[in-house]
Amino acid sequence: MEKDNKTFYVTISRQFGSGGAEIGSKVATKLGVRCYDKSISEMTSAVTGVAKKVVVSSEEQVANTFWYSGFLGGESATYDKVNGAHAKVIEKLAKKGSCVFVGRCASHVLKDYENVIRIFICAPIEIRRKRVSEGYKITPVEAGKLIAKNDKARSAYYKKYTGKEWGKAENYDLIINTRIGVNRSAKVIADFVKEFLKNK
Repeated sequence: MEKDNKTFYVTISRQFGSGGAEIGSKVATKLGVRCYDKSISEMTSAVTGVAKKVVVSSEEQVANTFWYSGFLGGESATYDKVNGAHAKVIEKLAKKGSCVFVGRCASHVLKDYENVIRIFICAPIEIRRKRVSEGYKITPVEAGKLIAKNDKARSAYYKKYTGKEWGKAENYDLIINTRIGVNRSAKVIADFVKEFLKNK
C-alpha cells in the first residue's frame, strides 16, 4: 500500500460489541500494515508506570457513577495522565509508518496529520448483544447492560478528550454497520482506504 509513498492512518471508533477490534485487525492485514489496539495500552502502561489494569479500563471505568462525574468534571488526574500518554504512544507509532489504530481517540490525536481516514463501526443491538453474550459467556440481559455501560463510557471519554460527539456522522469519513458481516465490513473499509488514497 505504501509503494506510492503515501503514509496513511486508519482510525477506528466502535460501539461495544460491534466487532471493531476484529475488523481493525482484518483491515490492517488487507492493507499490509500494523494494527494497534490493546498493544497501545500495554505501551502506555510502560511509559506512565500506571498499572496495565488501570490503563486498559480507563474508558470502561468512567461509566461507573462515581468516576463518571469526576471524570467529566476534570478531576481525574490519573485518566488525564493515561490519555496524554496514549497520545504520545500513538504519535510515536504513527512516525513508524502507515497503520490502523483502534480506539484511544486516535483520530483526534492525529488530526493534524495527512491521510487520516476516520471510521466508526456500529451494529444493531441484537447482533451486539449476541456477540457480547457469547464472548463473555453471560446472559443476553447481562450483555445488554454491559453494552450500555461501555457505550456510555466511550462516549464520555471521547467527549472529554476531543470535545466532539462520539458516533456523530460529521466526525467520521465512513460509518460501517456490521450487520453486513465482519469480513465484508473489513473489505469495504480497506477498499474505501484505497480509493481515498488514489484520489489524493
